[in-house]
Amino acid sequence: MPNDESRMTNANEATESPSESSAFGIWHSAFRSGFTLVEIVISLTIIIIIAAGAVPMFKGLREEQLAREPIIELVHLAKEARMRAMREKRPYQVAFYQGGFVASRYFTPYFQLYELTTFLAEEETGSRRLNPNADDSDSDLDAGAGEAPKTALPMAPTAPKLNDNWQEHYKMPEDVQFALKFWHDTQETPITGEIVKLWVFQPTGICVPLKLHLDRHTATFDVEFGALTADIIREVIDLK
Repeated sequence: MPNDESRMTNANEATESPSESSAFGIWHSAFRSGFTLVEIVISLTIIIIIAAGAVPMFKGLREEQLAREPIIELVHLAKEARMRAMREKRPYQVAFYQGGFVASRYFTPYFQLYELTTFLAEEETGSRRLNPNADDSDSDLDAGAGEAPKTALPMAPTAPKLNDNWQEHYKMPEDVQFALKFWHDTQETPITGEIVKLWVFQPTGICVPLKLHLDRHTATFDVEFGALTADIIREVIDLK
């Protein structure tokens, strides 16, 4: 005859529903068996496919960032030249030539390549003359902005401190070819050979609108700069 403990065990087993017993059995079986080889292979395949799609995307972003370096540098120099022109009340410029561009004070609208080359070479040695077109009194195109204020008024505003030696130079990578188009030009001008183009920033902060076409082996850029702030107002990128 079964004892009381055996009868209680049988009663408990009888109260369990078939569905609960079946669900517990499936979970317990899955827990014990773990992932099958097929499931692991499928998971690894999905990961590889996602990684294969992500690598070209990140590579393209990296190549675009490297290709945009000249544009980033030009934006920086344009902002700096515009800020100095407004603060010092005298014009500044960005001079484009085949090897790159340089920002400095505005000297003359007829800046030639040999003058620019001499300007950069003398700047490196620290022996350059401030203005190649100025006389000994430095009466140049800044209309006397560099002179000390001639007034005895005690409340006269202090003239901003001028840095006549400021210039920043960016050398283009060897694979870069670029062309410029100002608002008055009928077509783009490739910057090659002896050509020098000036982008002038007036003391009011206004500059001539500029379109830049830049071609590299990885990408082509067409960039438009506005007249009021020298900001990029339009940019088209074509990755190769």
